[in-house]
Amino acid sequence: MSYRSLLLCTAFTLPTVYTLDAHALSNGDYEQAAKQQFNTSARAPCISGFPCFAISNQYPVSPLASTPHFPWSATNYKSDPQKYMAEVLSYVVEGNTEVDWELQRNSVRRWYHAPWMHEKREPVHGLTMERGSRLHELGPNQTRRTSNWAVGFYNDLGGSTFGKVWQGSVRPSTTSAVFPVGTVTAKLLFTDATDSEAPYLKGNNLQWQADIAGNGQPKSLRLLQMDIAVKEQADATHSGWVFATFVFNGSRGAANYWDNLIPVGLEWGNSPGFTYADYQAGKRPEESWINPEAKALFAKRAPDDQLGYLARMNGPVDSPLSSCMSCHSRAMDTRGKPGPDFNPKPADNCLEVIKPSGSINETYGRVPGCVVNEVAVAPFYRNLQSNQPFTPGFNSLDYSLQMAMGVASWNAWTKKNYPTVFKTNSTTFKLKSFSVEAPASMKIPLVPAEQAFHRGN
Repeated sequence: MSYRSLLLCTAFTLPTVYTLDAHALSNGDYEQAAKQQFNTSARAPCISGFPCFAISNQYPVSPLASTPHFPWSATNYKSDPQKYMAEVLSYVVEGNTEVDWELQRNSVRRWYHAPWMHEKREPVHGLTMERGSRLHELGPNQTRRTSNWAVGFYNDLGGSTFGKVWQGSVRPSTTSAVFPVGTVTAKLLFTDATDSEAPYLKGNNLQWQADIAGNGQPKSLRLLQMDIAVKEQADATHSGWVFATFVFNGSRGAANYWDNLIPVGLEWGNSPGFTYADYQAGKRPEESWINPEAKALFAKRAPDDQLGYLARMNGPVDSPLSSCMSCHSRAMDTRGKPGPDFNPKPADNCLEVIKPSGSINETYGRVPGCVVNEVAVAPFYRNLQSNQPFTPGFNSLDYSLQMAMGVASWNAWTKKNYPTVFKTNSTTFKLKSFSVEAPASMKIPLVPAEQAFHRGN
């Protein structure tokens, strides 16, 4: 049994949702209840004999006085994306691999989890459900919908924004949600895919046990994908975020599992104005880079044999109907109201869901003779600045879906258990001064807020 497995759960912030009956408390007890929820780590108690996830949420309340020099500071991510990604990856793994990603024990630098995601986190490693893989998305032999799970975290600069938004641990102040230059966030994505379904997972890989079924009987998962994002200097037309993705490829045969991660691609913008007609003409998005080695592993992903929409960058776990930046640009505080769906309506981009006979999984196909409604698709591929909301009237959360998920969970919990507090917060809500009017023709499909920012099925 590992040292991590022997750690006493009582040394950390333990799940408290099982000891607190929020309905029995009065509005006067709101702050006590909210703080307990804020400090809750997972949806269930620790499991004997397994690691016990503890949220890292002792956020700094202000960023460093000056932005530090990073190993990649002199590397141009557009002209040398592989070097840039390798330098960021080295920064992320340093001090974390030695302690099996138990952030509080990293002796090199501090990292932080997003709060208010505990109802979706399993108790062993704090994993939350991700989008399940559709037919053949991971390989030609993958027919069932695999179960994919992830955990994400931010460096101290990113943590300082969570500290400002959640100062006091009682309610979020989303007018403070802008991440400083130098913020780095990363996410580990695991899967239950087998060697047959995803042969590239064989080899020296990271394997975790996680309570994905919620029955107290953890199952084995392997590392499939790692996402990173860096807040570079913003300009007049871009947010400043650079998103990148790795995939595990055991054929490299490296002694360290993280050295078996190969770049999938990198994206620094949404390539606005790039249409289906452009794609059919052989053009490709200008603000994405795709690694040919990774592309060859996922050459047959429906509907267009690409990782992301029209060859934009996305990871193998992610939807081929979207892209990294498109998905994250939707992050907002909707104050409990419905949020934007992940994609345009299927009819607008001429897509249909196909369920093959005898399969419980599904895939996507192009509708013959259909003309893509580019007016409806375009809002999902804008280069929004950090403070610019996806739809007007809400606060942007600067491309952080984890923050959006936590804020949506807080809104839902408060509305259900403390309606007076929720109503007061709604009436005193402060909108960021930066806003943009939506085009009159822009119609965004909506879903409940907690669904909009959570990719689990």
